[in-house]
Amino acid sequence: MKFLKILAVVMAVCLLGTAFIACDKKDGEDVETKDPTVTDVEIKLVIKNGTKVEYEGSVKCNGKLGNALEMFCIGEFDQEENIFDHNNQLLTVGELTAGDGKHWKAYYEDEGQSKAFASIKDQEVTAGKTVVVVLG
Repeated sequence: MKFLKILAVVMAVCLLGTAFIACDKKDGEDVETKDPTVTDVEIKLVIKNGTKVEYEGSVKCNGKLGNALEMFCIGEFDQEENIFDHNNQLLTVGELTAGDGKHWKAYYEDEGQSKAFASIKDQEVTAGKTVVVVLG
């Protein structure tokens, strides 16, 4: 019976110890909330109006084409308003705006328009690749 009491005390101490360790946060210390699986990806963007190249540049993003376009617009045009509509469709890049029968499509330069992305905002991009975004 004495063994069970000692075992219970040891288990209680272990339980309290793990609770204190799990809740240990020093004052003023920020907790990192960044997803450890997300890495910065650098791609080259080529923005076209039909066949004419309007804008070009490299940009770092979180691996999504939508984020790359947002970062590009912030860096190039100080355009901080949402460039996507409520349906996640790309609306505007710089002075180029969809509408009047024109819409945006994007694809890797080396794969061509026949392999255009289904979703510009949610498309995963590969580091080092050139992505062409066309208003046509």
